[in-house]
Amino acid sequence: MDEDQTMNRREISKGLAALLMAGSAAATSRAQFASILKVGITSAGQPASGVNSQTGAPEGFAVEIMQAVAADAGLVPEFHPMPFGELQSSLLDKRIDAVAGSFGITPERQRVVDFTHSYGSYRDVLIVRASNPNAYRSVADLKGMKIATSRGSSYVRPLEEAGADLSLSASTAESIAKLEAGNIDGIIENELQVNFRLRARGRTDFRVVDSYQPILIGHLAFAVRKGDADLLLKLDRSLSKLEAGGSVAEIKKKWGLG
Repeated sequence: MDEDQTMNRREISKGLAALLMAGSAAATSRAQFASILKVGITSAGQPASGVNSQTGAPEGFAVEIMQAVAADAGLVPEFHPMPFGELQSSLLDKRIDAVAGSFGITPERQRVVDFTHSYGSYRDVLIVRASNPNAYRSVADLKGMKIATSRGSSYVRPLEEAGADLSLSASTAESIAKLEAGNIDGIIENELQVNFRLRARGRTDFRVVDSYQPILIGHLAFAVRKGDADLLLKLDRSLSKLEAGGSVAEIKKKWGLG
């Protein structure tokens, strides 16, 4: 074999090796890209999900449970904060792959998205100023009152049907700010979020109306697009595994949940 042929073979071998390396890198890149799970969370929905005001990092028990579930399922969660009212539309429009936070299971939502099994519950509460002594028992007693609630929540329609004068908010924090400013008569919001916010602010001029009966008892779960069976199965299996091992209970306890 002459020198030119030897050199040609060497160049061909080098070329093939480069192609194989490039192909392997591309495959790894595709695998990494495929493993990313885009998760929608609320911007200010702590203790379930939100963004830490100091670090800018996502936080909350739903965020931490999703991080653990995704890791167990071989997925890399990428959190996308947004107003509560945009979560469902973002999921349906494929801007995100899943929802984590206080996006509870309801018959209306079950018609358009699929849920994992529930990993917790919550209820709505009525908050008024401490100077208001009235014992409201249900939404029927709120007729004509100016009530704030989050846009897109399950409380909007019942309040409308009861004749309340609604003031829609982007978050529970915004609803509380409206009550602080004296612009509304009360708040109907998620109990977990309200209690978290009021504890953080040390409010003593508001009160939870103990006589109020909730619109619904919500059940927390992760949501995926309707028919995304593979992702649903992965999340459900890993969630069950982590519940059995005690990790989910530990995370909830850390955030003050029983």
